[in-house]
Amino acid sequence: MVGAGAVGGEAYELFGTLLRETVRQAPAARRIPPLGDRRTRDRDGLAEVLAPAGFAMVDWRTVPIDLSGPAERVWASVSGIYDVGPLDGAAVARLRRVFLTEAAALAGPDGRVPCGFRIHVATARLR
Repeated sequence: MVGAGAVGGEAYELFGTLLRETVRQAPAARRIPPLGDRRTRDRDGLAEVLAPAGFAMVDWRTVPIDLSGPAERVWASVSGIYDVGPLDGAAVARLRRVFLTEAAALAGPDGRVPCGFRIHVATARLR
């Protein structure tokens, strides 16, 4: 499974935008370097990575993950990603405050904040 990004127009996309800005403003010692090979984010790129090891792609599915709910629960779900870990407490508190304020504007009449992202589920077999 590899990440495929935000569904779009929802709290996961909002969080990503706010987090990128927060990390950009953080001292270098408080940032995690980019991880992974960006080619794994699409089928052709992943096939390119796996082919030299003798693998052939068999299946590729994109699956949506729904994290919608009350703003605080959405925050708890999205803020657990590794990029938040090295940030200092004040930066995380600011990120949380801005996220909750802006996410409230996304909430429906029932108070649920829409939040979704996608993953790619890839199956490969040895040739």
